[in-house]
Amino acid sequence: MLGPVAAAGRCGLAEQDPAELGPQVLAAWDAFLDVARAADLSRPSRLAGWTGRDTCVHLGAWDDSQVLEGVLASARTGDLTEPAPPDAQNDVLVRAHAGASDAEVLAALERARERVARFFAEEAQEAGRLLSRSSVGPLPVLSLVHAGTYELAVHALDLAPCGAPPPADVLLDRGLAALIDVTGALSARAGVDIALTAMTPAGGWRFTSRDAGWTTERATAGQSVGVGVRGSAADLLDASAGRAALPHLLLTRRLTVQQLPQWMRLAPLLDDVPGLPGGAALKAGVTGLSSVVGGVGKVLGRFRR
Repeated sequence: MLGPVAAAGRCGLAEQDPAELGPQVLAAWDAFLDVARAADLSRPSRLAGWTGRDTCVHLGAWDDSQVLEGVLASARTGDLTEPAPPDAQNDVLVRAHAGASDAEVLAALERARERVARFFAEEAQEAGRLLSRSSVGPLPVLSLVHAGTYELAVHALDLAPCGAPPPADVLLDRGLAALIDVTGALSARAGVDIALTAMTPAGGWRFTSRDAGWTTERATAGQSVGVGVRGSAADLLDASAGRAALPHLLLTRRLTVQQLPQWMRLAPLLDDVPGLPGGAALKAGVTGLSSVVGGVGKVLGRFRR
């Protein structure tokens, strides 16, 4: 009989007090809403075939799409079976709300933000460390709720062609934290003991995975990175999401990779998460340095609903 399953051992940002983590997640939501409100949602976004409105629709809360409710239902029942492919779900949702007005789309985003606020106020202490299903395997509920800030950060950058302003630093920082946190979870699951840092000029984030658990912590600007990558937060997020040409970023040194051979230790992630974006490309290039470099951004692991 199924039942709730709590995360065992260290579990990254899910260990943080929800009273501290909640305001940070909500600040990221507020920063995304600022970007969305300033954008012309009728214009094309960076996503091929999607307008700014389409990009925002799948992030909102609608009668036919309550993402957080599904996360909590999985955690409370212990049903950790693999969910439907997120891209297919997103396409269905975008088509279903193709006629929504800008006001309706923004209202859906605000509902999603308020649902997250209610989660932190009423449910995070009880459910935060319970495992829930996701597109990258079981993760603590708090990890998944926080991981949504990665998607918000990348899509805020996607709205630039819509006349949107650059996203606030708080949103880019939380997106990078989410990226590193989820990658730490995947590394721990694969049994890879490693510390990896994503560093920006203002500081960054580091995960350390060992003994089937992981920690996620802020890295101070100027610290030695060790195994990791340096660049602006926007470039790191764009590279991980496949939005930027990695060869160009690397050749122009907008991104620099340190201790590249150690990245090869993350290859087991691709066996545990067959659908990890960029996985096939990395597998094909494990014997070629140039191919591995080309896959570095995606090895970080793109969290997607």
